[in-house]
Amino acid sequence: MKVETKLQYAAACIIVVMSAVALVPHALEADVSGAMTRLDDTATREREYGNLLRYLTDAEAAQRGYVITGRQEFLEPYYEALKALPALRRSLTAEGIPVAEHQALDDIARLTEAKVNYMREVVRVRSEQGADAARALVDTGRGKHYMDQLRQRIGTQAESLARYRATLREELAERSSLAANVSSVATALNILLLIGMGLAGNKTLAQRRKAEQRANDVSRELRQTASLAERRNVQLQSGGEMLHALELAETLDEGAHIVALYFGQLLPGLSGSMYLYRHSRDILERKATWGGAHDPEVVEPLDCWALRKGAQHFTDGRESALACRHTSAEDARIPRICLPLVTQGNVIGFITVEGAQLAQGDGSIERTWIMQLGEQVALALANVQLRVSLRHQSVIDPLTQLYNRRYLDETLKRELSRAARRGTPLAVIMLDLDHFKRVNDTFGHEAGDLLLRNVGRVLLQSIRGSDVACRYGGEELVVLLPDCSLETAIARAERMRQAIRNLNLTVNKDVLSASASFGVAAYPHHGDSAEALLQAADAAMYRAKHGGRDRVDVAPVATTGQLV
Repeated sequence: MKVETKLQYAAACIIVVMSAVALVPHALEADVSGAMTRLDDTATREREYGNLLRYLTDAEAAQRGYVITGRQEFLEPYYEALKALPALRRSLTAEGIPVAEHQALDDIARLTEAKVNYMREVVRVRSEQGADAARALVDTGRGKHYMDQLRQRIGTQAESLARYRATLREELAERSSLAANVSSVATALNILLLIGMGLAGNKTLAQRRKAEQRANDVSRELRQTASLAERRNVQLQSGGEMLHALELAETLDEGAHIVALYFGQLLPGLSGSMYLYRHSRDILERKATWGGAHDPEVVEPLDCWALRKGAQHFTDGRESALACRHTSAEDARIPRICLPLVTQGNVIGFITVEGAQLAQGDGSIERTWIMQLGEQVALALANVQLRVSLRHQSVIDPLTQLYNRRYLDETLKRELSRAARRGTPLAVIMLDLDHFKRVNDTFGHEAGDLLLRNVGRVLLQSIRGSDVACRYGGEELVVLLPDCSLETAIARAERMRQAIRNLNLTVNKDVLSASASFGVAAYPHHGDSAEALLQAADAAMYRAKHGGRDRVDVAPVATTGQLV
């Protein structure tokens, strides 16, 4: 076979392989787009469940404020929530809902209707019969029963949707792996073909200069294509790892750290920062930075043209370019792109990236890649915010803003295991408000709630960042003190007792004061299990009650190591 024919066959094979490599992304695009659409739909339904629970909570708080005060302006959030609920329920029950979710939605709709009817009844009774009748209706506990069931069912649905999202992520990972494998095989085959072409060209170098030139041209194009494909494969793999890590992030700060880590790999040769809005929505804080960027710590919304336009803003570094105010005069000479982070129409922040390659030959490809990353990061961070909100609702007592008993049980066992491994102490303080029933009977349950909220605030102001304050049940509270000796715990309990004693609350022009009885126990003095420590602290607290109240008592230990 002639050399020309061999070269022609080799060139044809390379063209076929390159065409196949180019067609692989198009073949996988439909599957990936479908999976991303399902991910978006799942995230939307999670947010809608969260909004349903938030509306009901707002309506309940407004109803409670109206029962207490009788003032109509307290009902404005109540009516706004009731007005929003029908549209939200229609959205949740739209077509395309999985069959397995219909029964749960029916239960949630039934409970929502029951809760709304109950709140309407409370408002009507308060308006027609007065505060006492309305409080009597509230004290039946029907409203709390409905909300507890709604929280349980909505939480179950959120967990089910999270599992479904995990399945979709696995599908995306499989598609990315397939694309990477096909591209790797194609690259290896192209390299082998190039080697063959080089050997054939060397044999006829003098007579076949034109053929050699064609081979060199094809080789150059192939290397460029292979390099771009390899780079995109690495970026896709790293991007998938980043999204998976963001799905597991516990807080926004952890999510920002993940973004900074992976953006440094995904955007080599570029530097930049990510900004997120504060809760007040008046300032954006720099949460992540990579590549040695020197962007300011905080930015006002009007300082960035991308936020003003609601779309990406690119400057090529020329003096005539419209630079953002958060860019220094020196950095304004470097090409830069700013991209708003938008999810479901809500802007949560923006990304700014700078580097000379943004304005070079393939700069448009790089900018498109940055925009794709921005869309994925915005959705992932919005999911982190939603998970943080749901997790907070599941472990925080809504009245006192302290952790609930479920969180205490989990944390106490974990801290006991850590103390046993490290050989460090662990203290438990249990306290009970004195004559709390008398407060409720004399001043009303609203006064009791006011007292509990203020005592919870005292505890939060009295503990360290590593300590855990919980509402154990009713008016009983527990404070967990890791790495704290028994003597230190006694002193801290005394300070808490004095702080509660100094409370002076005004209820209907009457002054309400309070006191509490404290029991202190510590590991390993009073036991090596959660049950033993809590029993010891509880027994010491009751001794303080019987000893005159408003005092701190310590759990005694017998010589055998058992509680007396």
